[in-house]
Amino acid sequence: MIRIGLVDLDTSHPKTFTKILNAIPGVVVNALWDGRDVWPEGYDERFAKEHNIPHVCKRLEDMLERVDAAMIHGVNWDKHLDRAFPFLTAGKPILIDKPMVGKVRDIYGLLELHAAHKAPVYGGSALRHAPEIAMLRSQAERIGDVFTAVATGPGDFFSYGIHTTEMAQGLVGTGANYVEYVAENKSAFISVTYHNGFVLILQLQQPFHEWSMCLFTATGMHTMRIDPTRFYEPFLHNFIELVKGNEVPFAVEAPLEAVKIHIAAKLSRQHGGKIYLSEVPSEEGFDGAAYAAEYAAAKRRGA
Repeated sequence: MIRIGLVDLDTSHPKTFTKILNAIPGVVVNALWDGRDVWPEGYDERFAKEHNIPHVCKRLEDMLERVDAAMIHGVNWDKHLDRAFPFLTAGKPILIDKPMVGKVRDIYGLLELHAAHKAPVYGGSALRHAPEIAMLRSQAERIGDVFTAVATGPGDFFSYGIHTTEMAQGLVGTGANYVEYVAENKSAFISVTYHNGFVLILQLQQPFHEWSMCLFTATGMHTMRIDPTRFYEPFLHNFIELVKGNEVPFAVEAPLEAVKIHIAAKLSRQHGGKIYLSEVPSEEGFDGAAYAAEYAAAKRRGA
């Protein structure tokens, strides 16, 4: 039996993911720990009872003996590295929910931990694993070379907007060179130029809840819309395969590059011009504590 642990219960994902994982033969969500950044004391016990999770840990380290892998769901991305540390040093696989980190220094820190301890690191946005992405990728020969792509999605600039960037990466891959904040008209428009000259246009913060993508190729224009009910299952099934020791189509560098794209876009919006990913200072990023405080306040208001 593969035993999974939940670290932080901040978002709706722990509920959704627990139901999906417990339905997979040979998998059980066995333990949880909550840092109370969002929910009050006692929420962890109620959550465990509601979802039949046998162990509520008082300390994060207490979870190590009860799980084979862990999933980190905290909305304060500045704590993700500390949450991941005990599991990675123990050689246990982890899934870090999007955004995996929020600062450049934590990108380097996570990569160093991963390299030092060889434990699998997985996560980011589930949209990268959407069936529509896999289907379009399988038709690459028919579609032909992609010259430009436009990806659109809803939500705030970073915490939710990163879904759109990772969705695009699922099709066009990594290798971004520089980023330029282009315009703002109810949505934010960002140009990402790759080392090979390929251009990706991101439209973030669109006013309706839908993710879509348009590819411009030698054979014409190819469009895709994501079904929001279908991408969690492949995302989690891939994680379980990784825990089993099997190869999955994922590299931790991809969601971390997505984080850097958003940081570079923020700098371009502030200062103008092109921002090269290789030149983004290590102290730059987004404030995880501030976002967590806003998120918790919204939950208290019932939002």
